[in-house]
Amino acid sequence: MDDVLASQVAAGEVVERPASVVKELVENSIDAGADFIRVEIRRGGVSLIKVTDNGCGMSREDVGMCLLRHATSKLYSSADLFDIKQLGFRGEALPSIASVSLISITTRRAEDVEGSRISCEGGVISPLTNAGCAPGTEMSVANLFFNTPVRRKFLKSDETEAGHVEHQVRLHALAFPHIRFVFVRDGQVVFDVPGTQDLRQRIAGFIGREMASALMRVRPTEAPGVRVSGFLMPLSAARRNRRMQFFFLNGRPIEDTIITRAVRDGYGGFPTGQHPALFLYLEVEPALVDVNVHPAKREVRFRRPSELTMAVLEAVASTLAAHARGGDMPEEKTSSVPVPPLVLRPVVQPIQQELTLPPSEPLRKAPPTPLPPLREKTEIHSPSRPPEPQARKAAPTAPECPTEDVPGFRHIGTLKDQYALFENSEGLVLMAPRAARERIIFERLLQSERRPIESQRLLVPEIIEMDVRDMGVVRDIQPQLEQAGFHVAEFGRNTLRLEAVPVFLPLQQASVFVHELLQVYTRGELRLNRSRNPFEPFARQLAARYARQENTAMWLAEPMRLLAQLLRCEIPYCTPGGKPTLLPFPMSEIQRKLQAQ
Repeated sequence: MDDVLASQVAAGEVVERPASVVKELVENSIDAGADFIRVEIRRGGVSLIKVTDNGCGMSREDVGMCLLRHATSKLYSSADLFDIKQLGFRGEALPSIASVSLISITTRRAEDVEGSRISCEGGVISPLTNAGCAPGTEMSVANLFFNTPVRRKFLKSDETEAGHVEHQVRLHALAFPHIRFVFVRDGQVVFDVPGTQDLRQRIAGFIGREMASALMRVRPTEAPGVRVSGFLMPLSAARRNRRMQFFFLNGRPIEDTIITRAVRDGYGGFPTGQHPALFLYLEVEPALVDVNVHPAKREVRFRRPSELTMAVLEAVASTLAAHARGGDMPEEKTSSVPVPPLVLRPVVQPIQQELTLPPSEPLRKAPPTPLPPLREKTEIHSPSRPPEPQARKAAPTAPECPTEDVPGFRHIGTLKDQYALFENSEGLVLMAPRAARERIIFERLLQSERRPIESQRLLVPEIIEMDVRDMGVVRDIQPQLEQAGFHVAEFGRNTLRLEAVPVFLPLQQASVFVHELLQVYTRGELRLNRSRNPFEPFARQLAARYARQENTAMWLAEPMRLLAQLLRCEIPYCTPGGKPTLLPFPMSEIQRKLQAQ
């Protein structure tokens, strides 16, 4: 392979999306000692990524080599791999980025009279020139993946990519609170957080003062070569995903199952599907951790994981215990921050509980409500007096189908409290109520293209908090939510307000249901197919999730009414996913099996 092709192959591991580029460039700025970093993007980072800092800058000689493969000033020998204190060290990020973009670097050291500029287009480096600039470095990356259209095709929408970039900048801002970070998107300043030595203040800049006031300072816990600090959120702030779990190792954002398990054990366990929210900072002797085991350095390997596990577990458990006794850690004049590094106890040898979270209230099952007659879309405005909690669900409607027998069918019983049994002229028919409801709801939703679904406005709108990376996905499926009868509006940054739900879907915990529905898309489990009707996969997912939360026993009490609704469907014999709703057992087959010798 020639050098350009080799760099493009390497870029496949280093540069996954615009956020990957931002990560590498910001890490270089941090390693350069900057206390001011400005990140600007356009069109989600595909059109432009510009990172400007006031760090130490580069000499003319270093600028001439920085775009060469495996050129780094951070490692000099193999022994340095066991004492890595920088975020970047491989010397492959800049040449990999340069091979799939148009990159320009302008830099100057404080002691130099003038700076230097170098550029590269698709791996072809232009001559080095002089430049007048302030001390520090500005790196501009334009037209990302212009010469690798296949990679560009796999990028998400500009909204989604911008969300990932913002999340990456937030991670670095949380890891290094003493640095001022400015993030600009399409010419608009998204946030500008000043440098501070108060970690709580930096966290509050992103989660809000109200939530930050509930933070519990982690009781600093030490083990040989390890120190744990940070903040925990109260048990009531538990989430249904890990989006509010932040782990930093020596200033590096990481994901690690060992730490995750230790946190859960420190909390005394968590109900299935619930995850604690926290900001955990780990200081570990560089010799005790290997950060060179993942292409993006998101995962690490610990040389003595048991000691780290016990330190994390003890830190979490003791903090919760102190908080339960009313003895939360008092505020210090300056909160402990991971930079500059804390002094650790020396490593003894060279390298060769409990608080139980009460289970959260389960999602209450609403009694089945038949499909209402198709009517024009209406809105019911909330009264001036606050309602009772149970009044927040949609009002039940009159039955659509009569309760008398369906011609040709006779209900003969129930099997294991799960299935309804019918007799017809052909023999025995078994009906799965949950599958039947899924088909009924799905076809009702599809009818919304011709007749809008009636919405019931909630008397008290419900608030749904979203991760910044997910807001782009929410905007993408906003038309589908509206078509299904859900009214969801943005309510400040990264927050949604649920204002109305479909009348024919009575929901006891509407915000929980909608949040879980959105997670199917934000986790990448399902995408909207833009080459066909994008509402159909959404309707399929909505019908399946709602049918699963219904009380099957209630429908088994009125099997004929459910059967009548099912047989009115265009395709009554299976769910949208292909599972059977009705399973026939013809008399001829039954007799054949019983008479077989």
